[in-house]
Amino acid sequence: MISHENSHITYKDLLEISSWGLFSLKIKGTSICDKRLEKYKKKSIKDAEYGGIYIGSPGRDIYYMLPYLSEEQFEEVANIIVDRFPKDPPGNHVNVGMFFRQVYGQFEKQGVLRSDKDLKRMKKEKLDWNLSKKFIELLHDKFEKNNNFYGLSILYEMEAHRVGDKAILNMDIDMMDKMEKFYLESVRYSHKCNSYKQMFTPYYWCFEYFKKYGTKKKALLYAHLTIEAADKHCPDARPGYVTKLSSCIKYIRKKNKDKWNSFYKTYKNSKNKCVKKTFKEYKI
Repeated sequence: MISHENSHITYKDLLEISSWGLFSLKIKGTSICDKRLEKYKKKSIKDAEYGGIYIGSPGRDIYYMLPYLSEEQFEEVANIIVDRFPKDPPGNHVNVGMFFRQVYGQFEKQGVLRSDKDLKRMKKEKLDWNLSKKFIELLHDKFEKNNNFYGLSILYEMEAHRVGDKAILNMDIDMMDKMEKFYLESVRYSHKCNSYKQMFTPYYWCFEYFKKYGTKKKALLYAHLTIEAADKHCPDARPGYVTKLSSCIKYIRKKNKDKWNSFYKTYKNSKNKCVKKTFKEYKI
């Protein structure tokens, strides 16, 4: 029997929090003022809120509890998460992505891509994600068994982020290849569940990691794929999407001058709202 004596919450607490599912960013959703969360404010809320809304948990709580869980408890918690995980793509994916990120103890968004300061910090941390990986693999197997294609699409993207982080931290080209395969799997599953965001954002992240790694050819490939896929599937012109597309377009203009005119003519007058807005807003 594994002792929970030093854990931040009890196993019973973890089961209760997990049973609530993943929290939404919507203001009408569950906030830290929700009566269910009153008793967890001091010991469980830290790092799991955004704008006063409680999100990402139970990811954070699971991460801190992993060293204290037995094999049976791993299984029980995974079953609860999978049972309550959305099968249909929601309008906002932030809480879903945060859940997976926090299972890895990543409480800051974007990992090594965030800044050079964060890259240096992560190098010093010498991250050990073995227990996190074990739990994620359990979720993966269960998503496959119940045909949760949305879960698989998000999981593969989040896994690719972590593999990409490791690849950059260790300058490991084999890890970059693995990252690339995971992003492509995310796109593949996105088409099975009509998750339009996932039809282009994995290409974008693949672009950013290859750019960070210094692989110009691959970075250009995925910059082009991001715009091509967004032109077909990007669901709206929210600021986050516009920023992503602008990063790709600017890179193409700078690094692929020979093909810029052709690219510009193809997408300048795109009918997709996001692509169109990106060219207009950034005066490209």
